[in-house]
Amino acid sequence: MDKQELVSIIMPTYNRAHLLSRAIESVLSQTYKNLELIVVDDCSQDNTFKIIDDYIKKDNRIAYFKNKKNEGAAYSRNAGIEYSRGSFLMFLDDDCEYLPEKIEKEMYLMCQSSPPPSIIYSNMWLETKGTRPAYSLSKENKLLTNKDVFGLRYHFLEPTTWFCRSDSIKKVGGFDKHLSCYDDVDLLMRAILSSERIYFLNIALSIKHNVEGFSTLSFKSISNKEKFLGKHLSGLRGYKRYISRFYYSLGKDYYKLGEFKKAKKYFWKAFLSWPLKIEYLFKIFYLNNKAGHYGFSFFKNKL
Repeated sequence: MDKQELVSIIMPTYNRAHLLSRAIESVLSQTYKNLELIVVDDCSQDNTFKIIDDYIKKDNRIAYFKNKKNEGAAYSRNAGIEYSRGSFLMFLDDDCEYLPEKIEKEMYLMCQSSPPPSIIYSNMWLETKGTRPAYSLSKENKLLTNKDVFGLRYHFLEPTTWFCRSDSIKKVGGFDKHLSCYDDVDLLMRAILSSERIYFLNIALSIKHNVEGFSTLSFKSISNKEKFLGKHLSGLRGYKRYISRFYYSLGKDYYKLGEFKKAKKYFWKAFLSWPLKIEYLFKIFYLNNKAGHYGFSFFKNKL
């Protein structure tokens, strides 16, 4: 590349001052230098500003903005997009970090591809307690087709792994601020259903760290998954296997939270959408016989 184009990195954060230095240092350590880091503070009550301000004094590529009230990650990412100046967009969660050559490798792929992808998402290391970090996916490099995604050959990884053309993200409307989670999958779903080009790069270029006491499963998160499915169901009618698996995941989530009636409802939906999965019937059977029976214990261990 004769000229390095500006890359905008957007990092939403909320009350995680203790995680910020690792994430920020991973940006400043990039081999690709023409970048800006936009930190969007979702109205934190800790010393987030002080930590960011110390970095701003040392590096003018960093900018800080604070929401007037707590709005959520989707809103904060969209705010970062509005503030950004780069032709390319990246996103960094505060519990993650980039490996030093992430931007350089993804920019090279973007520039060498004709036509270029709208979004590249690379592999990442997942930090696992007590063991060596593991790859998220073991798949070939390729431009994804609907069959790859909806046939469950590939699954989308979180925004930290993305490298995007700014105009493509704006074209699909950014993140849905009405989804407090699952907003990243929603954006990628809109992109692929709009025939945007999405490329999977099987090189681990980022790390997701464990955060003590943090769990993504809640009634609120399940509600957002249901909203997501309702939003896209008409566009997914032809992909029965994908829909079945999604219903099954909702059933598992409700089961783990003790909502057995709702779990059973989604297991039924999963089976009716993809009757080849006979095992879904066993889930229903064990739920019907859950009251202290052996079958329930077996089912519980299998979830």
